[in-house]
Amino acid sequence: MGEAKKKYQRNERFLREHPRCCYCGGTVVATTVDHVPSIQMFTLRHRPQGLEVPACEACNGATRQHEQVAAMLGRVYPDGKTEAERNEIARIMHAVNNNNPGLLQEMFPSRRQERKFQNQRGSLPADAAGVLNVNGTRLNKTIQAFGAKLGLALHYVHTGRIVPVDGGVAVRWYSNHDAVTGQIPDKLFQILGPARTLEQGKWNVADQFNYSFGMGEGGNSAAYFSTFRKSFAVLSWVSTDIARFGDKASDMGLHRPG
Repeated sequence: MGEAKKKYQRNERFLREHPRCCYCGGTVVATTVDHVPSIQMFTLRHRPQGLEVPACEACNGATRQHEQVAAMLGRVYPDGKTEAERNEIARIMHAVNNNNPGLLQEMFPSRRQERKFQNQRGSLPADAAGVLNVNGTRLNKTIQAFGAKLGLALHYVHTGRIVPVDGGVAVRWYSNHDAVTGQIPDKLFQILGPARTLEQGKWNVADQFNYSFGMGEGGNSAAYFSTFRKSFAVLSWVSTDIARFGDKASDMGLHRPG
């Protein structure tokens, strides 16, 4: 039996066992198997199996450009080790420039940011090559959407339940500058479990992606903290009742299923 047919049969079996889209609040039939994070986040598109969730065509397709931007951001630090990796990153950046006009230009640092980077150089990692502006609206909008999808998918994987339409995901993301300057709250790590990653036999991608989570009683709420290389991290705070966020998520983006 050919590999393509085996993959088709695996997907058909998965969708029989998981028939509803985990991004639409359980209201739509799933027709595709989505991999989170997507394959383009990983070096040379070499991704272990795992973290597969049911999705409808609309949800799967609507987030492709968000995932492309997240893959680009996740690949900028550290630099690729081989020419093949560097060429791959260049192709992703070219695609982002075509699909998201103005986003790369938005990431050019201001003179003030350049000066601040140079003043802090002594306290930053030795291999920190430069500075990017990550405060722009285009980048933040797309990483917010990426983080919301990530939260819904991880919640489905770890609870087996779809976040309903009355639920939601609050998203806050952090740059590597936030990490080295202590902007990620220490109390966050007190509620999270051990770090996990994608593994297949002895092969894992912990240097490219890992996540940890803390689950509320009954699985009605959870915090998922995902990191991508040494580049950025996303906190996806999930609740089955969006009203529970109240004003606690005032500095986070709030997203509904679908």
